[in-house]
Amino acid sequence: MPPTRARNTYLANAVAGAPRERLLTMLYDALVNNIAVAEDALDRKDFFVLNERLLRAQEIVLVLRGSLKPEIWSGGPALMSIYAYVYKLLVRGNVHKDATALADARKILEPLQAAWHVAAEQVLAERASRPAEAGAALSA
Repeated sequence: MPPTRARNTYLANAVAGAPRERLLTMLYDALVNNIAVAEDALDRKDFFVLNERLLRAQEIVLVLRGSLKPEIWSGGPALMSIYAYVYKLLVRGNVHKDATALADARKILEPLQAAWHVAAEQVLAERASRPAEAGAALSA
């Protein structure tokens, strides 16, 4: 199996088997990684890789925006605005080869990435503790 195909198969299986809390963190990880690689490509003047990675990053932002339900969470409208702004920064970075726009987008997203990782860990830890609590209640 060619390396690219094997990698794509591995990634597809990782996504398919991931708990839903991890899917969001995986999207953020891919988003921030694509921006970092794009920044490096811009430094090297590799405009093909720059464009490729920023198009992927833009797609991820659109997925995040599409999955957000701002009406059910008080912070939803603000996060929707952040996604819209980051999207504009990514387009500006790609069209105008603007390193500052890319750096700004990454700086906005990295704290969100870290916060979602913490939230996912908390949810997974709570879920893991529930079966033990239910078992303890039954044996008491």
